[in-house]
Amino acid sequence: MILGIEDITGGPQIVAFLIWLALSALFYLVGYMAVMRIIDDWTGNSIVKVPAMLAAAFPTAAIMAALNYAPLVLAVVMAASNYFRVERLAASASGPGQVSPNKALHYGASYAYIFLVPFLAFYLSGALNTS
Repeated sequence: MILGIEDITGGPQIVAFLIWLALSALFYLVGYMAVMRIIDDWTGNSIVKVPAMLAAAFPTAAIMAALNYAPLVLAVVMAASNYFRVERLAASASGPGQVSPNKALHYGASYAYIFLVPFLAFYLSGALNTS
């Protein structure tokens, strides 16, 4: 007799939790760290950063909605780590000849992205589930 995952007490819930954890790690690495770094490198202190971050929120949220991922905990983690990311950017640019980042622009654009992603993911998941 071969035991399946359903035969283990709490087995399906453990598997669901591990899938959620893997998706959280994936979205943190790609949807937060990579997107922020690429857009920061691409835009610098330009005002183009705001529409670029807002545009980047749409594909991230669409993928989250397609995978039926609820990003509330991830949004809290991203919001907390974003403060330290921007502070580290400001501290690393304190050398001679380096341009200091505009903190208001960096905070505004990145927090707009962070808060727009879960909102869009919930909106899109509702739109996907009703049709």
